[in-house]
Amino acid sequence: MFRSDELSTLSEKSSKKNKLADSAGLASLSQMGSGRRLGPSTFAMPVTLAVVAAILGSVLPVSYSFILEYAISLSIYAVATNLLLGFGGLVSFGQGVFYGLGAYTVALNWMHHGLSFWEAMVLAPFVGAAASVLMGLIALRTRKLYFALLTLAFSQLAYVIVGVQYNFTSGANGIFGAMVPTWLVSPRNSFFFVLGVTVVSLLVMWKVTSSPFGLVLQASRDNRDRVEALGVNVFRHQLVAMAIAGFFCAIAGTLFVIYSQSTYPDLFLWTSSGIPVFMVVIGGMYKYIGPIIGAVVYEIAHHFLIGYTQDWQLVLGLVLVVIVLLRPDGLAGAFDGLMARRRGRVSPAGGES
Repeated sequence: MFRSDELSTLSEKSSKKNKLADSAGLASLSQMGSGRRLGPSTFAMPVTLAVVAAILGSVLPVSYSFILEYAISLSIYAVATNLLLGFGGLVSFGQGVFYGLGAYTVALNWMHHGLSFWEAMVLAPFVGAAASVLMGLIALRTRKLYFALLTLAFSQLAYVIVGVQYNFTSGANGIFGAMVPTWLVSPRNSFFFVLGVTVVSLLVMWKVTSSPFGLVLQASRDNRDRVEALGVNVFRHQLVAMAIAGFFCAIAGTLFVIYSQSTYPDLFLWTSSGIPVFMVVIGGMYKYIGPIIGAVVYEIAHHFLIGYTQDWQLVLGLVLVVIVLLRPDGLAGAFDGLMARRRGRVSPAGGES
């Protein structure tokens, strides 16, 4: 049997070892992001995609470049949503609130206050981030299904408020008008402007996800209790992630105004929040490029399916079911699996390579 003084000594040693282990674990987690070198291959695919998009925008007929422009702008919406869904493990059906706020910030300031498009475009992301923080302060006190339901409730609340405030928002009629600068009305100019804003936004979000902050966010998705045991304030990290996602969703909303030169309450509807989730699942939520692929595939498929059938939602729903059952890692995961097979390293189905 141990004496009481021996038990005390063993307890102190064990406590010190646990603290050292936790400190070492947290330090290594933080160093994972800062210690990686960014070689030329890191930027090869993004640069290639941007160049291909620019060439297509130059040579395609205007009607098709409009479709591509909208798909490109939606990639910001999808990647911002995936910052919560894929990297943070937070299923949000409220991102349409910030998308709509981005569009309405431009439209309402043009209609009531006479602000220029550029002033409103700078203001909109901060409005989206502030609204996202307010939502997060409430919704993040719940988890999993309840978090998703609360964000959906906020989305519906915003939709109703915008719809009934006719004197301020024009209600269900929406807002139409010359709120976009003249030179952006040109299809080619608007395409390259949207492409430029999208490239910068995606690079910033990629930097966020590959930083120590992004790695902590992924760790909290996989094992929240362990991360909290290391001394990390998970609530604060998730709140910051929501603010960043709201910021970029609002930017995507301002680009919608360039595309449509209008805005309307349906942007706040929960189904609008479900669209980027759909894109994320199609493209693959655990690959950064997945939502970008999903946005382009979804919008192009949506456009052409409408021309052939009124039941396009049924077709896309079936596609979603097939992807979830056969390739839960999405099209990006399927591409990685194909490349691995070509190299002779077969990846497990549905897993990350």
